[in-house]
Amino acid sequence: MRFNEGVFDSHVHTHGGCGVDNYLRNGLDNLTASGLDGMNLLCVRIGKSVCMTDTEALLLKAIYPDKFTVYSDGCYDIPEFGVTPDDFRNQIQDFIDAGADGLKMGDGELGPGVPLDDPRVDPMFDLIEETGFPVIYHVGSAVYMPPRRRFQKNKEGVLARFLGYDPIKDEDLPENAGVHRTREELEEQRSQIENLLKRHPRAKITFPHMYFMSDDLGRLADFLNRHPYVNVDITPCPEIYYHLSKDPGRTREFFVEYQDRLIFGTDNTLELSPIEGISNIRRFLESDETFFVPQYGFDITGIAPLPPEVLRKIYRENFLRICDPKPFEPKKAAEYCDKLYETVRHFEELPEDNKEDILEVARRLRAL
Repeated sequence: MRFNEGVFDSHVHTHGGCGVDNYLRNGLDNLTASGLDGMNLLCVRIGKSVCMTDTEALLLKAIYPDKFTVYSDGCYDIPEFGVTPDDFRNQIQDFIDAGADGLKMGDGELGPGVPLDDPRVDPMFDLIEETGFPVIYHVGSAVYMPPRRRFQKNKEGVLARFLGYDPIKDEDLPENAGVHRTREELEEQRSQIENLLKRHPRAKITFPHMYFMSDDLGRLADFLNRHPYVNVDITPCPEIYYHLSKDPGRTREFFVEYQDRLIFGTDNTLELSPIEGISNIRRFLESDETFFVPQYGFDITGIAPLPPEVLRKIYRENFLRICDPKPFEPKKAAEYCDKLYETVRHFEELPEDNKEDILEVARRLRAL
């Protein structure tokens, strides 16, 4: 049964490290469980211990070319990968040569305290503009979190202990619980992004989570109007759908007006069940109901009706237009794996099995 036919998830994180065959199985299992047409794998690199994810993701794309796209993740503060402007640019070129479809970036990846408009990134963004290589760039976080509630449990704790949770800790979450960033810090990051976009106005950047501007759609509209190459995705952080539900009519108008700039994504992880995240977003887009979302901890209200063409664009057409999935040459992807292996094979933090997986991926790519 294809219950999410016509939907392409642009925002699925992937970590790897579980063995090549297990990784391939995870990818196919997640895809078939979700009922999606396809998914975009955002490769996560966390220091020297997790820095080989995109090799397995590229193999998954090679085997199922119409089902998976790959956004590689750069390493900008690890000396072995290089920390000069030319090194950054060369990493992006390696991703392009390997057959990756885009670049995944996060606002802490340049290193602690390094501004997002650091001049060292200019050469890589020059290349991004020259080639049209798209970027998903996570910038910011919630500065406000509404109060959240949970299902109430047996007060005596008997059922709680039977089910395996702590009734003392499993309480409703008060306002702003879990917020770790001030509005001033967020505004400083936005200012740095404005500087970056002034220098690189043709960079195709998608900012996830509606750029954390769902509480001010007028400001988001101005941002999109000033930067025609920029898009936002609607991946859920809880407060986003809280704000969008405050005035469903206004939200609907915004979604219709900016239907070419909005992209569906779940922020799911390849190793986790995709169903709940997809269901929540689709219910928001396709119904006008008010419903409780246990995953978020509050009610949200849908913004239907949206015209069918708007849904098609949000669900798949906008992402595939921006991403423009790249031709894939297994031999070049294998060469990238070889190069990556030479860089990381002495990393003590990276398990030996994971290092060998890079060579196994290269072998399988050459066999295709």
